[in-house]
Amino acid sequence: MTLSIPIRNAARAPGRTARLSAWVLALAVPLGFVLLNLFMGQDANWDLRNYHWYNAYSYLNGRFFLDVVPAQTPSFYNPTLDIPFFLLGNALPAPAAYGVLAFVQGLNFVPLFALAYVILRIDRPVTRVWTAAAIALIGVLGGGNVSQIGTTFHDNTVSLGFLGALALIAIKWESLFDGPPRAALGWAFSAGLMVGAAMGFKQPSVIYCIAVCFGFLAAPAPWSRRVALTLVCGIGIVAAVAALSGHWMWFLWETHGNPLHPYYNNIFKSPLGAISDYKDLHYHPKTAWERLALPFRFSADPLISGEIFFRDYRILALYMALPVAAVAGALSRRDRPHPFAAPGTTRWLLTVAALSYAAWAWMFCIYRYAVPIEMLAPLCVVLALGLLPVSRAVWLSVACAVLAMLQATTVWGTWGRSDWTTKVVEFNMPEIPDPDHTMVLIGGYQPVGHLIPAFPPVIPFVRLQSNFVQPDSTDNGYSEVLRRRVMDHRGDYFMIATVPDTGIAADAAAFYGLRLDWDSCQVIHNNLGEPHSFCAVRRPPAEPR
Repeated sequence: MTLSIPIRNAARAPGRTARLSAWVLALAVPLGFVLLNLFMGQDANWDLRNYHWYNAYSYLNGRFFLDVVPAQTPSFYNPTLDIPFFLLGNALPAPAAYGVLAFVQGLNFVPLFALAYVILRIDRPVTRVWTAAAIALIGVLGGGNVSQIGTTFHDNTVSLGFLGALALIAIKWESLFDGPPRAALGWAFSAGLMVGAAMGFKQPSVIYCIAVCFGFLAAPAPWSRRVALTLVCGIGIVAAVAALSGHWMWFLWETHGNPLHPYYNNIFKSPLGAISDYKDLHYHPKTAWERLALPFRFSADPLISGEIFFRDYRILALYMALPVAAVAGALSRRDRPHPFAAPGTTRWLLTVAALSYAAWAWMFCIYRYAVPIEMLAPLCVVLALGLLPVSRAVWLSVACAVLAMLQATTVWGTWGRSDWTTKVVEFNMPEIPDPDHTMVLIGGYQPVGHLIPAFPPVIPFVRLQSNFVQPDSTDNGYSEVLRRRVMDHRGDYFMIATVPDTGIAADAAAFYGLRLDWDSCQVIHNNLGEPHSFCAVRRPPAEPR
């Protein structure tokens, strides 16, 4: 998507000052996020240490069958999205690599700005630019988004596909709903590709595919065109998912009999997994009332929908504004114009926001996955308030007050940060006498994957305990894979675990008749979190017959 400001006709063509302001803002805001990330510190989140760093390394070096689930259940996740940062992190100093990541994530401002600029109806070009920019800036300064700046969660990376698709639809509105059918279908397919790319990289983005695809049904156009655009957008989504995730789904299908392994194994029934859907229901409401009140609940206590503390009322404000807007829109006169926005795009965008939230609340309830909704919420709240039967001056005052309140009450969280180091991962490598004949066992349940790429590549890492399989699992074929790999090894064994988990790691080794040599244990310190113990593991001598 070009950074030049979209225009509908020559009468609204922005002046040179407005156009220059747009370009400056499009560059300055992402750069501001780079500086903010430097201030907050180096990413040290749990998932980075567990699988984001390891999975890319494993894929690029063909280690899937050499190691055994070292990153626990995420060992089976599509590694495609993690590869660019892994390559950056090995080519550049950590501050530079994370700076690139933060800049990319800061680019969410651009489609938000373009979306606001196209929908808003403000005659003065400069005023329109700065109003759209202010709304977009409040969108990207939310508690959930800023907490993820410069991190590898990527919820605010794949969001570019969702927000980019919305901006494209808004910019090409007339072509989509009033132009030649062939051009309209082409733009719908392109929007599907963009939001489908988000899902292709990260599967929970399916909620945004649902919203963008079925959002076409709410547009002011003949029913036949709306249905056609919906179908073609869906085709674009499928094409993008196939291109970005199809190779991994095919690999899992061929090797495990489940293209989503281990998820939905209650359907695919792969022997290399429990007969379970593996859904994370920890954050799902227990009752319908709890689900209905979810935005109020996680606004009061963010731990209801995530692992960290932060505060953000953007989604709550949107949740409260949408039904009010729906009632006001239904009761208002058809000829009453929206004070500041195009009515067709307003209804469409509010529908997309509602569908996104509904899909999220039904499928996940994990706040990280809703960060794109958080970013979209300020613009949608402004549009929803515009449907109320109040004067233009009152609407403007209320909208400004609400946006100011949302930003003033925001508290950014952190997923774990450390002091900046030269490399993404740094630690003191233990001495390994014979790497060619060594197996490293992983014990406990804490992350170890970030350390593996620095070890000699000939060493296999076999995880004995994880959230996917245990040594004594009776319903998961991987327990037999673990047993064979451990018992068939002939050579040295070592055990790695976080220091507090060393005891349960020793118990896991004992399940296979192995004994942890406590006297040999040494502590491995790393730059991203708690220290690990690294201990020799002995196979007791066979008793004489």
